[in-house]
Amino acid sequence: MMGRPLRPPFSSVREDLDMRQKRQIPWKTLLVALPAALVGAVLGYWAMGRADAMGGEGLAKAGHLLLILALAALACLLQIVVHEGGHLVCGLLTGYRLMFYRIGRIMVARVEGRWRLCRYHIPGTGGQCLMAPPERMPVPYRLYNWGGGLANLLLSALALPLFLQAEAPPAQVFSGALALLGIGLAATSLVPMQAGGVGNDGYNAQNLGKDPAALEQYVCQLRINAALMEGRSPSDMPEEWFPLPPADSWGNPFAATSAMQAAGRRLEQGAVEEAEGIFRALLDREDLLGLYRLEITCEAVFCGLLLDRPREELEELNTPELEKYRRATRPYFPSRSRQDYAWALLAEGDRGAAERARARFEAAAASSPYPGELAGERRLLELVDRAAGDRHFS
Repeated sequence: MMGRPLRPPFSSVREDLDMRQKRQIPWKTLLVALPAALVGAVLGYWAMGRADAMGGEGLAKAGHLLLILALAALACLLQIVVHEGGHLVCGLLTGYRLMFYRIGRIMVARVEGRWRLCRYHIPGTGGQCLMAPPERMPVPYRLYNWGGGLANLLLSALALPLFLQAEAPPAQVFSGALALLGIGLAATSLVPMQAGGVGNDGYNAQNLGKDPAALEQYVCQLRINAALMEGRSPSDMPEEWFPLPPADSWGNPFAATSAMQAAGRRLEQGAVEEAEGIFRALLDREDLLGLYRLEITCEAVFCGLLLDRPREELEELNTPELEKYRRATRPYFPSRSRQDYAWALLAEGDRGAAERARARFEAAAASSPYPGELAGERRLLELVDRAAGDRHFS
């Protein structure tokens, strides 16, 4: 029997989604990207001049250019390593525990109490240092947030004398790139600003203390991430880590994240209608971040499948942008394959497509450093199987 329609219907949510996405102009993102682009342009122009100074023609000149580019790339990589190392050192100094340290796709992670070297990728990020906050209250947060940018400035200060004394073009490029990139990274990290509504490290260090609720949400989110790596699913974690903030605060990214996590925990526990209600309320907000809207829409469709909502309403949400987001994140997020599995089984009745989605889930799970997340995802897969079985026999 077909389930009752959503109110408001998904078709109106889709129209709102399209209109909001057309209205969004990422001015703040552009302001963040502009200094980085300027630094890159200056560095590239100057590095090309250093390659010319090395002389040579033909293959020799091409070799010099490749060497210069490699040194500039190495300097960039070193500044990323130092940035994440700065968060690590400052976190340890203030009582945090390291959970993982990632540069590119290479990560050292503490999974279920044991350290392991693994490959993991989050699109759009060059590195990440995730730490669990100390138990004492209030939790320190300023030095941890400032640590990356301060480390970049320190390396720039050390590289500047080397640049001033260097005579060989390769040494000049490497030390100059270290100094210039460090200043650029420190500026985009330490100068308080928001990009797409999300605050950078400097913004968080400056403003978290002004909003006790946001600080509590920030700390809970760090603890949830650490617990997922320790093997606990959201249902196994303390309920107080999943507060549902007042709806009028959901424009704040920390509050919106807490609301998403609260809905996700309810979904994992089988309270599907309650979870769907939170997801729907989030989608009704004008000020919800675009990335959050896409992720929440995926989960709203999943809830609709479990609750046997009319298929045409669910299909209305599959905008081209949503499908593009799903394709881009499918290799990295096990949840995406879980959602594909539900669509194939509950909307299409296609066992073959469902099995392929389940295989993709297992492939993504094999590289995930979050065993607790996987445990929760498997519970959701069981909900899908149960719903499919109930409809088969009804």
